[in-house]
Amino acid sequence: MPRAIGGIMAALLFWSMRMKTLTGLLATVLLCSNATAGEIDLSFNDDAIRAFYAQDFRDTDLQSEFGVLNNSDEGTIFSFTLYQAGYASDGENPLQAGLGARTGYVDGDSSGQNGIPLAVGGYLKYTFPYRNRLSLRADVYLGPDILTTLDLERYEDYTVRLAYNLMKTGDIYIGARYVKGEFDNDSDRLFDNGIHFGVNLRF
Repeated sequence: MPRAIGGIMAALLFWSMRMKTLTGLLATVLLCSNATAGEIDLSFNDDAIRAFYAQDFRDTDLQSEFGVLNNSDEGTIFSFTLYQAGYASDGENPLQAGLGARTGYVDGDSSGQNGIPLAVGGYLKYTFPYRNRLSLRADVYLGPDILTTLDLERYEDYTVRLAYNLMKTGDIYIGARYVKGEFDNDSDRLFDNGIHFGVNLRF
């Protein structure tokens, strides 16, 4: 019994420290006065809609995203992503990449359960060399059981999109997305699964 109590106390302390770290990181980003370029991204299908506000920071490769995904039947996800972005290759049309983590609040509305993930991942973006208005991007974020809290046991967030640069500061795109939360008692919520259409505006 003492060993079990000690284990519970250690787990609570671990998650308390993790949440304090994430809160401090978020506050630092929000208060940062070096924010520069930003973008707004909106995508949707018949069942779900997702919106992102992304922001770069002056003199660094640090980028952040604040987002919300809502499915009328399954629930809502509020997310915050922080990653280091840069070029993953050389050449006239280099491969762009980002590596970081995504956290937030996952509300499995229809299941009555919720949780907070710390999903690790990033993205790759390739611009076609002879059709430089076209680009292909893939995002992957995964939060296993050890990196989730409350009722959430696993978080998966995968997206791929083909974009066309309609104007200097705006893209239109078609993509496929898979976003899933696995909760206690084998209660899984599929927040998005399938084709979507979207726009991306930069300023």
